Amino acid sequence: MNATNRRLAIFDKLLVEKKVVVTNLAEEFNVTPMTIRRDLSVLEKQGVITTYYGGASLNEGAASEPSFMLKNKNSLDEKIAIAYEASKLINEGDSIYIDCGTTCYNIGRFIKNKRMTVMTNSIRFIETIKDKEKIDIVIAPGVYSRISEATLSSSTVEFFASHYIDKAFVTSQGFDIERGASVPEEMDGKVKASILKVSKMKILLIDHTKFGENFFSVHGLPNEYDMIITDEGIDEATRKKCIEKGLPLVVAPYIRKRDN
Repeated sequence: MNATNRRLAIFDKLLVEKKVVVTNLAEEFNVTPMTIRRDLSVLEKQGVITTYYGGASLNEGAASEPSFMLKNKNSLDEKIAIAYEASKLINEGDSIYIDCGTTCYNIGRFIKNKRMTVMTNSIRFIETIKDKEKIDIVIAPGVYSRISEATLSSSTVEFFASHYIDKAFVTSQGFDIERGASVPEEMDGKVKASILKVSKMKILLIDHTKFGENFFSVHGLPNEYDMIITDEGIDEATRKKCIEKGLPLVVAPYIRKRDN
């Protein structure tokens, strides 16, 4: 197992167990304790764990956010289902915005090579469509965030203010039926909020694990979105609350259940 996969596996273990011990991890992955300490140091620099003598614990505060790679690995079936459902809304001739979230990243799997303009601040997402020559790609400027692997700064907000697009696909770390969508990092929240102001249709993409979660920076109220796409893992009680609130919820079936 290479270092990247080992760190992802350690993060998965932390999500479940909340704490890990260096010596136990070294034995499990058949590496030295020094190697494990280096792995934990990398995760700590991303702000998702706190290390201490002999081990580490998961950070679960409202301002804590894992890296793009770690987020993309979690709930992947759900994200792919939502991304596919979202891609069905994209038509030839559209101008669209693709957010820097990992669910949005997976939309690149399904976008057809047809005439459209795609604006994004996600460096990762560009990789998924760069070979589709019919698509015009507009890259939003700004300061690069290593956590989100995207441009996130006041210049990004200013850039969006001078444009207008047909459809914005936005992700979120949390969604509260009363408070709205939120993320841990304030500038990420400001960037997401700014794109809503210049979009004709606003689509929020959130897997079922995001419901009931609240983070530091609120970027959109529940009724600001024209559509909220989630996956079929959403529980019945949450679905009913969304209906009662009049929220435009769309439930995407998992890909394995779809016909070809």
